[in-house]
Amino acid sequence: MVNAYRITTLACMLTLAGCVTQYSEVPIAKNFPTTSQEKLQAASHWGLITNDLSKNIQANMAGKVDKNQPLYVSAKNASPFNQAVVAELIASLVADGYLIVKNPENTVKVDVDTQVLEFSPHRLQAQRVGILTGIATGVWAFSEATHITAAGVATGLIAGSEAYVYMNSDRASGATPKSEIIINVSVSDTNRYIAVSRGTYYVADTDKWLYQAAQTRVFSVSGSNQ
Repeated sequence: MVNAYRITTLACMLTLAGCVTQYSEVPIAKNFPTTSQEKLQAASHWGLITNDLSKNIQANMAGKVDKNQPLYVSAKNASPFNQAVVAELIASLVADGYLIVKNPENTVKVDVDTQVLEFSPHRLQAQRVGILTGIATGVWAFSEATHITAAGVATGLIAGSEAYVYMNSDRASGATPKSEIIINVSVSDTNRYIAVSRGTYYVADTDKWLYQAAQTRVFSVSGSNQ
């Protein structure tokens, strides 16, 4: 009887907690469905995403840009990342038969532009619910942490470390970075945009300088004439 009373009380509390007023002065903050986003951690990753951008651009250019039309590939700022992307794009387009020239006059422009974003250093971190535990040999499941005994955790850690690493190898190490980039590759002539491809990625906070244009500093020198 006591358990039934507790269940009823809990159900009522949950129902009331889920209720909101019909009117509000501001919209209610709501989470997006969980998604994943790649984290760039090596130069080889730059090649992988550039290859995807190149495929998207070529698909969008189909029927609009002839392979005999001269293309000029450049970046809006000379960050190490943008320079690498330009070189990868040129290599990819040349390999696919496009005419890439060194002079921008009378060409179709392929522009690379990277926007570096920095969010709050205290942004929320994505968490998994529960931990991996062993059900039987070769069989694993995520369980709620409140239902796991110390012995069960120890057994899972000893017998399942390799399985755990395998199942979580898609997750980047460390906290969610506060630094992200948006990379845009656009194809245009003098009158219109022909094709656009873009991607958004996490980057390690300590590597943010690789995606930013070098800062130009001007020094003034003063002195007396002899």
